[in-house]
Amino acid sequence: MTQLQSPAAAPATPRPLPRMVGVDVARGLAVLGMIAVHTATAEQIGDLAFFALSGRSAILFAVLAGVSLALTTGGPHPPAGRDLAAARRSIAARALALFALALILTQLGSPVMVILASYAVLFLIALPLLRLSWQALAGAAAVAAVAGPLLSFAIRSRMALPDTFGETARFDMLTSIDGVRHLGSVILLEGAYPVLTWVPFLLAGMAIGRWGLRRERAGVVLVALGSALAVLGLGGSWVALNLFGGKNALVAYLDDMMPGEGAQMLGDLLRTGSFGVVSTDPWQWMLTSSPHSGTPFEVVGSGGVALAVLGLCLLAGRAVPRLLTPVAALGAMPLTIYAGHIVALAVLLRSDSFTQSWTTLLWFVVVPPVFATLWRTCVGRGPLEWALNKAGAGAARLGYPRPLN
Repeated sequence: MTQLQSPAAAPATPRPLPRMVGVDVARGLAVLGMIAVHTATAEQIGDLAFFALSGRSAILFAVLAGVSLALTTGGPHPPAGRDLAAARRSIAARALALFALALILTQLGSPVMVILASYAVLFLIALPLLRLSWQALAGAAAVAAVAGPLLSFAIRSRMALPDTFGETARFDMLTSIDGVRHLGSVILLEGAYPVLTWVPFLLAGMAIGRWGLRRERAGVVLVALGSALAVLGLGGSWVALNLFGGKNALVAYLDDMMPGEGAQMLGDLLRTGSFGVVSTDPWQWMLTSSPHSGTPFEVVGSGGVALAVLGLCLLAGRAVPRLLTPVAALGAMPLTIYAGHIVALAVLLRSDSFTQSWTTLLWFVVVPPVFATLWRTCVGRGPLEWALNKAGAGAARLGYPRPLN
């Protein structure tokens, strides 16, 4: 018998656009960068390389989250009507699944500051923004890049100094009202990936995805724009510190704590970075741009680096796509690889088999692309990506009548 479909039925979600090699390569590099920071030391890969990867790999990951949201909800054509409602349900379900996965991974006891809980909250923040044009999203990203860090600084200036730094969501935070309140503060304001200062990266990625990565010169535009923003942010920080007295004020502050050691301490702090936010005393810490500092200079500068890297990956993806297959395969299943390396670290630490060495770094950087290439070739979608897609697709279908036989 021919199936009759209810007039109210509609496609569950807007059909996603075909995968782009350059975007997958950028996502793969972001994951590999985070893995390298988690398994190597600055002495092994060099201060400059560690400085470049630390924090900035996670920021590239967050920008690409915004790109993915845009690409999977119509790309340059925002969803509307039932498609918009379905897309919102799908993204909300994925966010909840990511949050649960974040708690599980954190519970394993790995030394990694798991980003997925903040990632999930960013997804929820994106829900009312899916209909915005790329111009509106770009404007919102620009405002948030400055206003977010300043608002964070103003709020934290009136709060007690936290007992720990670099916190992420944990199960035990859900066991009491005070714990839930602390969880909210960690995710939104003072944790390793505070949403208040990370939302510009999501907005920028969504703007790029809506603008259109399939444009002929998209890669060139992103490299130019990203480079300009990197110079503005990172260069602006250097000027503020060295030409307008910021460095002298910070050295004097540190000298009060350890006489004669201020300059060396400041240099070390600027190279190694912070744990999501900077101190509110003195205010000159807001002039820095070190990794995970969450200042306007870092947000603009590191966000610019992420755009430039994405642009280079788009150019490379068009020029030599076959050569980039292993990294692109990894970037097509980033959640599986990211979670997998956290599990591997936890297992190695419990067995006392983990040491930060060149051998460890080589294993953690080489095995994931090989595994991803074989899996994508033989199986297809990564296991966690498959599960997340099922959760999202199921949520998207809610509210649509079943076909009538």
